Amino acid sequence: MSQKQIVEVVDDGGDTATLVNDNGFPLPNFPEGIGIDRVRSVKIRDDDILISTYPKSGTHWVFEIARELLAGKIIDDDVTKGQAFVEMVPEEKYADLPSPRFLNTHLLMKHLPDDVRNKKIKIIYVLRNPKDVAVSLYNFLRTIPFINYKGEWKNYLRPFFQGKFIYGSWMDYVLDWEQVKKDNPDLPVLTLFYEDIKEDQMREMRRICEFLGVERTDDFLSKVCDNTTIASMSTRKKPDDSGAKVFRKGGVGGWKNWFTVAQNEWWDRLYQERMADCPLQFKYTL
Repeated sequence: MSQKQIVEVVDDGGDTATLVNDNGFPLPNFPEGIGIDRVRSVKIRDDDILISTYPKSGTHWVFEIARELLAGKIIDDDVTKGQAFVEMVPEEKYADLPSPRFLNTHLLMKHLPDDVRNKKIKIIYVLRNPKDVAVSLYNFLRTIPFINYKGEWKNYLRPFFQGKFIYGSWMDYVLDWEQVKKDNPDLPVLTLFYEDIKEDQMREMRRICEFLGVERTDDFLSKVCDNTTIASMSTRKKPDDSGAKVFRKGGVGGWKNWFTVAQNEWWDRLYQERMADCPLQFKYTL
């Protein structure tokens, strides 16, 4: 039986964000959101490709890049990753998409259908440094009408890292995925870093091509680069179904304009405590 209820999350200054508590997990109150229980029952095809990220880690960008690499052509349409965003869109809306489908989610593996693991579908897992994630998600939350959050940055940061806002704790998400990869060594997972793509998109696209089993020329890869800039996607893509502003700056290191010295020191201490055993290394500037 689904355990869903609307809740008001309170930040350190008393401002609230309207979320859904879905079986103990904080989700956006998507207008058509299907909930974790129905996500678990989504039918997975053998050749589905799943893009898995914590919010604001480059999902839209990687979706655009990957589908053009797979198709072998430049795609000029207004389709976004929201087309098959499994916790936001009812399954019937993407059930008839031709194979292979690109599905995407911000959920944990335990929330997903068992066939994601049983069928060993390909998973593109994208990570971004948590300081830029914090800033990007803060600005994103403040644009989503049905979350209705107007809090100040100074009052948002601590509850964000405590996992009070949508999709819970970034640290829990990353640690959970690292454990999934460790426990399922035969699961085909390509781990990408947002900052690595920003640093050398051609190199990272070659990795994606190899993972997807396709060969593309350098000339084509250059065209994909040109077609997947923030400016290019912003002009082509319709607004996200949430009503929020999907594309902001898409840079690396913007956190420096938001974190105070004290906040940065606090975060670094917290990271060392919680993530001491995590082998991942993040780039905070380029």
